[in-house]
Amino acid sequence: MSRSNRSAMNIGCPACNATVDTFLPPGPGIVDSDATSPSDDTNRLQGTETSCRNCGHELELYYY
Repeated sequence: MSRSNRSAMNIGCPACNATVDTFLPPGPGIVDSDATSPSDDTNRLQGTETSCRNCGHELELYYY
């Protein structure tokens, strides 16, 4: 059995209130900034886009 490295997310569309199913790739999460150097991008906010299948509204998702 294989496992995906992506997390399933269900979010609500703000335009039509439909449920939008999407996946987010793994991220490092929020790490202690004292433990990393200023040039380390492990605490960087990342994003992805998806569209509502019901109304076509574009959604932007941000994660660590």
